[in-house]
Amino acid sequence: MKRKSRSTTLLILLGVLLVLIVATAAATLLNPDNQVEEVETVYLLSDLDTDAVTGLSWTYDGETVSLTSDGESWTDADDDSFPLDESYPESMVAALAEVTVTKTIEEPAELSEYGLEEPACTVTVTVDGEETELLIGDENTLDGGYYLSNGDGNVYIVDDSLLSTFTYSLYDLIEMETLPDLSDISRVTVDAETQTLDIYYLEDSGLAYSDEYTWFLLDGEDYLTLDNDTTEALLDYVQSLSWSSCADYNADEDELAAYGLDEPTVTVTVAYTETVQVDTGETDDDGETIYETEERDATFVLEIGDYYEGDSCYARIAGSQMVYLIDADVCDVLLYTGYDDLRPDDILLMDWDTVTSAEITIDDVTYTAERTTREVEDEDGETTEETVWLLDGEEVDIEDTLDDLTDLTATDSDDSATPERSAIASFTFHRNTDTYQTVTLTFYQYDSSSCLVELDGETRLFCDREDVESIADELVSILTGETEEDASEDEADTDTAEDE
Repeated sequence: MKRKSRSTTLLILLGVLLVLIVATAAATLLNPDNQVEEVETVYLLSDLDTDAVTGLSWTYDGETVSLTSDGESWTDADDDSFPLDESYPESMVAALAEVTVTKTIEEPAELSEYGLEEPACTVTVTVDGEETELLIGDENTLDGGYYLSNGDGNVYIVDDSLLSTFTYSLYDLIEMETLPDLSDISRVTVDAETQTLDIYYLEDSGLAYSDEYTWFLLDGEDYLTLDNDTTEALLDYVQSLSWSSCADYNADEDELAAYGLDEPTVTVTVAYTETVQVDTGETDDDGETIYETEERDATFVLEIGDYYEGDSCYARIAGSQMVYLIDADVCDVLLYTGYDDLRPDDILLMDWDTVTSAEITIDDVTYTAERTTREVEDEDGETTEETVWLLDGEEVDIEDTLDDLTDLTATDSDDSATPERSAIASFTFHRNTDTYQTVTLTFYQYDSSSCLVELDGETRLFCDREDVESIADELVSILTGETEEDASEDEADTDTAEDE
């Protein structure tokens, strides 16, 4: 076996070395970041005295924002009446003091390689009249962070958060007006181009046969019952209202007219109870002021103007010069929801504790059942009260079947519907209440699948006919003690007698 010569081995080693040199040179040319000298992590503005900062400005996405500070408060440099949320400049100055350098590129050949000739953002911070300008360039996709220049001849890579801290326009910094807590509403009035709704929250009012109804529409001198869930869903649009953004912080009369707020499309007036902390005039042992919680009546008025780009509307608190954008759904719902949309669709919403007796008429036969309580002794000798229904002094188990009436749901509604056929079943409930001492519920045949419901003279709702007939048949069976099998036999006997 022949050995390789020394010259051959040397040539191979030289070839490998040449490949490594070429690869290293190519990598350096293709990626300038390879010139980066890793240094110990340091703060970019380690000597920044945040309390001494008197000016802060930045240019991002073509807009320049300039703010000034007198040491106590921040203002817009161009308009000191601008309602600035001072938490923004405070957090920006704090962020500048905490910016860390992860890598340093010394004496870079071309700033354009790092996006610093046309920076994404330019930040200027002023301390005691001296300005420091920071240019934020491209993102470093390899190691993370952004390239930054502060004019000292080097390029730094800083953490990602710096750029996002200065991506705000002036209007992003507005301190918007606070909306009140409207969780405890007593009245809401909606004045719209199409209608006016005057809605009241009234507990135990006696204005409906059931105290479960708590929302009412004032129509002239009459209070009309509203569906609780539907009404609260409507009011939730007001209670959960939020500003999307501020459109104008100091609108004059002409500008208000341009927003449609000189003659609002919708005006919502809310009467509510607010909870406040009141100074008692006393102090505790440490000299601190003692406050107490107090509830008081308050009013909030919202005005909604024109639509903006389809999905938003202009709005303001009545009397304010600040104009906001809100979700257009708020305007849609308040503008187009009417009484018909808010009416209850309950077939029967009965508090059975108020019922003393019931007259049940089925197939022209009326049964009068009384509801009463009696004492029952258990195995331990303890006495409790239970509710029972009595027919001619005998207990009848109709409670569950009557509950089925309250489980019926409306299938349709029609204000013009009138009963034109015979009644399948009728119920008159006598009650121990101050109002609505008698409530009458009647189901009329309407078509093959529906019954027309009449509640205290009002016919509007429809329900499933099969469900009503099932309840009627079950009640007859309980009240007469006759099973369906007995009824079938009686019917067969009747047919036989007629044949004979």
